[in-house]
Amino acid sequence: MLPQHLNQNGWDTLHISGSASIASLEQVQRLHPTPERPVVVLDVREESHAIVGGYPCTWRLGNNWANVGKSRNAVIADEQSRIAALKQQPTVEIIHRKDAKHGLENPRKVVLKKPDISSEEDLVKSTGAEYLRLMVTDHMGPRSEDVDLFVAMKRALPEHGRVHIHCGVGQGRTGIFIAMHDMLKNAHQVSFHDLIERQLAFNPGRALDFNKDVTHEGRANLRNDRLEFISLFYEYAKQNPKGAPHSWSEWLADPTTPSQQR
Repeated sequence: MLPQHLNQNGWDTLHISGSASIASLEQVQRLHPTPERPVVVLDVREESHAIVGGYPCTWRLGNNWANVGKSRNAVIADEQSRIAALKQQPTVEIIHRKDAKHGLENPRKVVLKKPDISSEEDLVKSTGAEYLRLMVTDHMGPRSEDVDLFVAMKRALPEHGRVHIHCGVGQGRTGIFIAMHDMLKNAHQVSFHDLIERQLAFNPGRALDFNKDVTHEGRANLRNDRLEFISLFYEYAKQNPKGAPHSWSEWLADPTTPSQQR
């Protein structure tokens, strides 16, 4: 429920939700996808991942950047290869995300014998929901090709369709794309400030917090670039309600778009 002191315009027609990683059929089934009310699960994770015995699993490197610089096809091929190899193993060891991130000597872990393993795409589609994968690098703004795919999805989505967005922990990339969804629907009637304020109330992660100091984490420039992107995307959405008439890339190529931000 959005706090009453915030701008409510268009909020009740967003038909959107967000979460951390998808881990089970039940999680998608709770969205109640039907032909009459379609659901698109928008997976905005560049890193290779799978569902293993009911656990959401990721192949990690530092900063969660195992697939940085790879093409869309290369990421998909990497993930498929890893899933196929995992299915051949008699046991699978899963290390707790936070312990792996911090390189603990004795991390929390679970060992599974011949678990069920599937890609997220296969699991989602088995429920009747639609699935779209965007290759968004953790801690960074999306590439133009992924923004174009997102806008195309929005254009094709029926008015009563629902979007469920997720990244790894349901904060950074999830928050960015929920804000983009809100902007495409409501930038014509809600100010940038009001949109950001209500997104922060909905998802208090720091991805959209313009006042949060992240210098100590060594990623201040990346965070600032992402905030510059979302500011520019608001201008795009205001000029192209619901992503029309121009795609993101077309709009960026227009000489009237502020060149210093392209």
